[in-house]
Amino acid sequence: MDLVFIFEWLDTSTLADISKASAGVFAMVQTVHIASMVMLVGMILLGDLRMLNVVLTDVPSETIIKNTGKWIFLALVFIILSGIYEASAIAMKLAHNSFFFAKMAGLSMGIIFILTLRGAVYRRAPGLVYPAGSSEVLPQSEILEPWVVKLVAVTSLCIWLSVAAAGRWIGFS
Repeated sequence: MDLVFIFEWLDTSTLADISKASAGVFAMVQTVHIASMVMLVGMILLGDLRMLNVVLTDVPSETIIKNTGKWIFLALVFIILSGIYEASAIAMKLAHNSFFFAKMAGLSMGIIFILTLRGAVYRRAPGLVYPAGSSEVLPQSEILEPWVVKLVAVTSLCIWLSVAAAGRWIGFS
């Protein structure tokens, strides 16, 4: 499916005119984009490394996952909004950049992974006695094996590493 028409539309939009005309605004938006990426990577690392029992082992994993989740979603919102603005400035270049499409595929996969598998597994991880928002103890049959939780954490790290690598390579191509 040819998506060039979307990039052509974005390239001729008012947003593109603003992003191309004002270097100062572009720089501020890029700063927000980079700061949001740092926040996302930090929260993903913190949560996944905690589930791997590498960091903050004295803090309950439920507390880490619950608190990082808020910041992950906030970072994703800022990344997507600022990314659209940045893409508008170089839309036609991105239309033919395979690394851009790899990054978008990885970003989509990462978001779906967080919203589905990662959240479901982490809520049933050993050591998390209570399901989210409840004071009832999870039945033993609903608690997952530790290797499943660790596999999900490693998978999450790999997905987000691929998104970061593809994003970085956009600038080199």
